[in-house]
Amino acid sequence: MRTTPTGSIETRDDLSALVATLCSYENLFGPYHPQTLALLVQAGEVFLQNGEADRARLLLERAVQDVARVLGRDHDLRIRAIAALRDVLIRERNIASAATLQKELLECQILRLGTEHPETVAVKADFAVVLFGKLDGPNEREV
Repeated sequence: MRTTPTGSIETRDDLSALVATLCSYENLFGPYHPQTLALLVQAGEVFLQNGEADRARLLLERAVQDVARVLGRDHDLRIRAIAALRDVLIRERNIASAATLQKELLECQILRLGTEHPETVAVKADFAVVLFGKLDGPNEREV
């Protein structure tokens, strides 16, 4: 897989190679192995970065559920998947669902770090931004 200096994937063939690697991990380690789950989240993030929100959403939705089941609700990997999935939903203007995920992210950060930790405070601020984003335009989908 070729990457740019920032680590992003350059071509459609590289995206195909990432999916093939994910399939290999699922076959070799199993779908719930921590390495497979980490690659699942990474693949979702890469698809989002490359403008393929539909594929990103599918991978990230699965990652959020599977990581919670295997590694725990407040695991770092799940928090990363939730944040990426929230970004997908914001890009799709699905603000209500993005706000729900941001609330889940905040709850996880409070469990992990407490209410006054700088990362928790930042997630609280982002929650307000997502909620106020709901007022920005008529194109968002309500769930």
